[in-house]
Formats: sequence, structure tokens, C-alpha cells
Amino acid sequence: MDLSQYLEMFIDETKEHLQNLNDQVLVLEAEPDNIDTINEIFRAAHSLKGMAGTMGFKRMQRLTHDMENVFSKIREGKMSVTPDLVDVVFKCLDAIEEYLDCIINTSDEGDNDNEDIIRMLNACLDADSSSPAPAAPAVSSASADDKASSDEASAPADSAEDAKKKFLHIEIADFEKNAITEAKAKNLNVYGATVYIDENCILKAARAFLVFKGIEGIGEIIKSVPGVQDIEDERFDFDFSMLIISEKSLEEVKKVISDVSEIKEVVIENYEAPSDSEVVSSVREADNKHEDKKDDGKKASPAKANAKPVANRSVRVDIEKLDVLMNLVSELIIAKNGLVSASSSSQDDNKASMQSFNEQIEYLERVTTNLHESVMKVRMVPIESVVSRFPRMIRDLSKKLGKEMELIMTGEETELDRTVIDEIGDPLMHMLRNSADHGLESTIDRLKLGKPQVGTIQLNAYQDGNNVTIEVIDDGAGIDVEKVKASAVKKGHITEEQAEMLSEKEAIDLLFRPAFSTAEKISDVSGRGVGLDVVKNKIEGLGGDVEVSTKLGEGTKFTVRLPLTLAIIQALMVEVRDEKYAIPLNSIVTIEDIMVSDIKYVQQKEVINLRGTVIPIVRLDEVLDCPPREEEPENLVVVIVKKGDKQTGLVIDNLLGQQEIVIKPLGKYINIPKIISGATILGDGGVALIIDSNSLV
Repeated sequence: MDLSQYLEMFIDETKEHLQNLNDQVLVLEAEPDNIDTINEIFRAAHSLKGMAGTMGFKRMQRLTHDMENVFSKIREGKMSVTPDLVDVVFKCLDAIEEYLDCIINTSDEGDNDNEDIIRMLNACLDADSSSPAPAAPAVSSASADDKASSDEASAPADSAEDAKKKFLHIEIADFEKNAITEAKAKNLNVYGATVYIDENCILKAARAFLVFKGIEGIGEIIKSVPGVQDIEDERFDFDFSMLIISEKSLEEVKKVISDVSEIKEVVIENYEAPSDSEVVSSVREADNKHEDKKDDGKKASPAKANAKPVANRSVRVDIEKLDVLMNLVSELIIAKNGLVSASSSSQDDNKASMQSFNEQIEYLERVTTNLHESVMKVRMVPIESVVSRFPRMIRDLSKKLGKEMELIMTGEETELDRTVIDEIGDPLMHMLRNSADHGLESTIDRLKLGKPQVGTIQLNAYQDGNNVTIEVIDDGAGIDVEKVKASAVKKGHITEEQAEMLSEKEAIDLLFRPAFSTAEKISDVSGRGVGLDVVKNKIEGLGGDVEVSTKLGEGTKFTVRLPLTLAIIQALMVEVRDEKYAIPLNSIVTIEDIMVSDIKYVQQKEVINLRGTVIPIVRLDEVLDCPPREEEPENLVVVIVKKGDKQTGLVIDNLLGQQEIVIKPLGKYINIPKIISGATILGDGGVALIIDSNSLV
């Protein structure tokens, strides 16, 4: 059977289960006795095992099966949750993630059996099962031996078998009891049977169906636990119980069941209906067991076709959003028909036709604007999908660095365009690791300074107009600006004279230079600067910016601002010579009319003094290699753009007005400098390049 068509859905669902497991194990570490969390972990591990088995990933199936065994023991109260066990479980989750990465890249789980982790899991099971029993009163060795032998003699020999006869605890209703009575009156046999399926069986519901079908050929099933629907949906462990009426002998019925492949064991015997008092005493126990098992298994969902899937290419969409889209598309068709009608009647009455035509254009504009907004909403994904993995990362860093720390997150529901979400994970991870490694002091140092023993890192996200702001704040030592300057001088980035003239903000900006670090010893966790240049480049590549503010001894705050979407933006259309260009509106501060005589020079660079602020100017015609003007005008149109708290004036020829544009990538074959971020197609079919104002600043 070709399972490649289900691979993409398997990847998406496995990611969800892995994230859920990471979250739940973190809860379990803090609350070892939380039975709801234990049940949730068991169910997720069980689902992962079933999915991996169905897809034929045997190594992943084996690992999740052993993990499921551990949590099965914990659920039964035969094991306790310890810090060592939590560490092993996290190693299991990391190993499963490795398998998943292999599957994403190669459609195969690889050849790592993770035997060391499996041994650790089994050692946890063995250690708990071999833990000493409560101490008994001291007796002589001879009497102890006598007591052991007498205990063995007095213990019922078939106690293990009795435990397997789960059919003895089936609750039966009056009509089922009547059916048993009538069957016995007709000299028919009534059997109770518990069927155990092999734990390596992939399609256990199919095996149960074959058992039912076999029995229906020789008799009748009057009751099954779990119910038939639960068994069809695989909501059961690897055993189920039945009450059977048949004229066949016990051995014949047992053979019919045993002949089904992957049936490990059948426990069957003649059944006697319990008395009313026995029913009352066993009902509660049977109900509890049934409820525990009901949600244990989940069926692996079928998936979309793709032999070598691409990760993270799907978005889950609320059906109401699709209904709105469908309605807008139908409106679009109506608008198109209206335009066709207006066009065909142009010969009859030109004036009336033009009025109708203009009305249809206005209608079409309204529909396309609404369609744009709806598609934007469909593309939006909560930032939670990125930040949900960070609590686990901070927990691991806390153990690795020997520092006590906690992560507080707010605004996880804030939505960003899917294309932005896919790219923002790594920069945020760099900043968090940086805060954990270099921002927070050691526990001893914090206590000496009178700070709380546990360091705090905050991750806040919120929408601010057409942007989303994400803050990473720590209550650590802050950035020593003088140390940054000294390190920059030592490594030759700047001279001592330049260092003395740097403001605090400019000194902090040095941290974003490639390979810059103040750390005397670079750790494998982070280095102040190792990764920060990557952070800056990535965020600016997304059309955003990053700022740092700090107070020595109190902490540091990274602020990242990102556009809501990268697909459709508002832009100011400008003209430089005969070419049209677009400047993103969110980066524009103001537009000024400047006298040429007002331009001054600072260090041989042109600047203007705008209301007390000195702003450098960039002549776009020179940057874009346009031919020079025949004569210099007296006044210049200058578009003031910003990046963080820095401003620059872009000199243009003409303003064309504001327009909503669709960003089109230039493609990998066009090799251009960073000043162009893309292109857009204008209404007349022409192409306008989009100016990357961040690069110019």
C-alpha cells in the first residue's frame, strides 16, 4: 500500500502531538501527581505510536510504545514521576523530533534505533518494579522460608488468570440478563470471553472486526466492552470483552477467535449472570475502567498526497472565513457580468453605458478590497504556533546553565501572516537564548544583589496598527556599554576616538555587527553578538526592525516590529526621471519640500535640518544610476523614511500618490543590490520596483 499520500498529514499531526507532549511534560514536572496530565501524555504517546505504526515507521513506533508503557504504569499507580524520569521523557521527545526531521527531509525515519533512550526507559520501569516493599517485622530465616512457602500454598493458583477474565465485570442490563436466561432454557451455551490483541498490531480495530464477524457466523454477541462504536474508532487498549451465545462448544468458539491473525490470547469460559447484588458492587469499577480506556487511542488521519512533503505549507482555516471568501468570489462574478453587460451596450447609448461602466468599476473595487481583507485573515496564524516551543527550551537552558529562570509569555493569540511566522522563529530563539545565557546572572549573584532567586524572561506580543511588536525582556544584569566599546576597540571595529564619541544607543548597535561579542568565552548556548547579526538581517529582510534598550543592573529589552503581511501593502508611488517606484507607507514619516540652498554638508555628506533634527539625505537618482538632470531645480521633494529611531530623506522627482500594491518577488535570476526588495505590476501593465528603505537608511 502506497502511504506517501498520507505523509504530509502525518507530519502535521506529529508536530501537534509533539508540541502537546512537550507542554504536558512541563506541567507534569511541576505537578507530578496531576492525573489529567498523565492521561493526556498517555493518549498523545498512544496516538503517535499508532500513527507511526500505520505509516511503517517502526523505530518511532517502538520508542513511543516504550514511552506509552511507562505512562501506563504511572496511570495504574505502579510508578511515580521523578525528575530523572522527566529528563528521560524529554530525551524521548527529542529523539522523536529527530525522526520527524528525517521524515520531512527524506520521507524516511533514518537508521537511529535510539537504543540508549529505550534502555533508560526500561531502566525506569525495572527500577520501579524492583523497589523494596514496605518493611515487615523481623523473623528468623527458617520461619521466613516457612512463611513464603505457606503464602505460595495459600495463594490461589489461578489469580493471574482471574485478572484476565474482564468479562466477569461486564455490567448487563435486564434485557441482556433475560436473553442469557432464555438461551440457557433452549440449551444454548453462554460464554464470557476477553480477547487480547498483539501490542505490535497496527490495525487493531480491523482485528476486532474479524473476531466479531467470525463469532456472528456461529452465534450471537449480546454485549461487548468497549462498545462496538468505540472499537470501530480504535478507542480501546489491546483487549476487549464479550458475552456470546452459541450452540458451539467452548473450544470451537475459542478456535474461531484464535484463528484471527495477531490475536495474542483468548480467555474464555462459561458465563453465569451475576446476581443483582453482584451487579451493583461491580458496576462502579467497570465504569471507571471503561472511562479510562475510552479516549486512549486516536485514529491516524489520512493525509494529502506528496511523496516528499514540504514542511509548514498548510494553514487551518475556520469554515466561516471560507464562507466569506466564497461569497466574495460570487460577488466578483456578478461584477464581471456587469462589466460584460456594460461593454456590450456601449454601442446603443454611450453616455448611459459609461455611467453603468463606472458604477461597475466602483462595485468591483469594493469587492476586491473585501476579498483582500478576507484572504489576509485566512493567511493569518497566531504567533502561538512559533512561541509554544520556547518554554521547553528555557527549561532545558535552566538545567544546562545551572540558573533558575522562568519564561512568561503574553499575547500568544496575536496573528501574523504565515510567511512572516515561518521566518520569525529563529530570531526569537536567538534573543531568548541570549537573555538566558548573558542577560540573567547566576543564582548566587542574584541573591547577592538582592534580586529574586528565579530570573524572569518575558516574551510579549501585541498588534500596533499595521505592525506586530514582539518584546523579549529580561531582569538580568543589562548591557555594560563601556565593556561593549572596549571590546569593539580591541577587535578593531572602531578606534578609541570613535568609541569616545559614541552614544549609548550607537554603542549597543555594535552588538549587531557580524561576529561581534563581549563574551570572553563563547558558550555553545550563545554569545552576545553571535546570532544577533543573524537576528537583525532576518528581521530587516521581513521588512521589520529591531531595537535594544538596557539599564545596567536592571535588565535588557529587545523590541522587534514586523509588518502584518508581506503580500499586499500600502505604498507611496513616486517618480525618479521616467521610472516609477514604490516606497512602503509604513516606513514613511513625512514628505517635505526642501530648498536646495537649505542642504548642508556634514563629513562630506548631504544633510538637512528639519525642525531641529539633522537628517541625512539620499539622492535616489544617483543610487539608481539614473541620468543626471539637465538643470538643478530650486526645490527638492524629499520623502523622510525611518528605521527604528533613525531617519533618512529620499530625494525624488515627483509624487504620484498612495496605492495598494501586490508584492512580486524578482526571482533568483535577477542579481540586484539590497536597495530593491521586490516589484509590483501597475494598472497599465508596467512594472514598478519597490524601494527597500531600511537598506537605504
